[in-house]
Amino acid sequence: MSSKIYFIADVHLERDDFKKKELFLAFVEMVKSNGGDLFILGDLFDYWANNRRVMQDNHTVFDALSGLTRHGLKVGFLIGNRDLLLREKVLSRYGIDFLGESKRIRLQGKTLLLTHGHLLYTKDVAFQRYRKTKWPIYRALDAFLPGFIENALAERFILKSKQVISAQEPWRLQFSEEAIEENFSQGIDALICGHSHQTVIKRYEGNKYFIVLPCWDDGRGGYLLMEDGNFQIKDFPRD
Repeated sequence: MSSKIYFIADVHLERDDFKKKELFLAFVEMVKSNGGDLFILGDLFDYWANNRRVMQDNHTVFDALSGLTRHGLKVGFLIGNRDLLLREKVLSRYGIDFLGESKRIRLQGKTLLLTHGHLLYTKDVAFQRYRKTKWPIYRALDAFLPGFIENALAERFILKSKQVISAQEPWRLQFSEEAIEENFSQGIDALICGHSHQTVIKRYEGNKYFIVLPCWDDGRGGYLLMEDGNFQIKDFPRD
């Protein structure tokens, strides 16, 4: 395991957003030059569908990530609510580890729980119901629909997902303290996620941390660096 570990979330790469894509590729090159491992905690893509056009649109992204794995570095990918259709089969061909919706992992002497964050919105009952009932349907359809229909469906799904989330009362769009505390009670030293687009580093009793990663825009990408068991939120590129 590398002495430097990088965590990112909510990059939201879009097909025609070349500036953000260039920023991300430069970030990956920085990670490679520093000999770091990389964990992507969901929503790398603004939407994903498993077909030739989407793969072609994002081939430079996967080529760059493959460059890390060929260099002997680890890349782990958790799906978010935007790229939930991304499959293990796609990632494995580039040497990327598929980590599902959450992953408990031991790094630098600490036990971490990595997740995108939507699972911690337990009070958002409408979204959680939508996730449990609709996501399996979209995954099943994604397996056999023609590409152009699949793309239209995926884009419509993302729009619907945004509406389900934004329509709720603000108190529902908060991370559940009960869920955070429950994870800490199970031996987690740090719970790391994204999803809310609002950076948080909160220390709890017992030297435990709840960390929410920053989102990306066209000019700057936020990330979490773990080094020697310590955490630091940083910007790329640096000021």
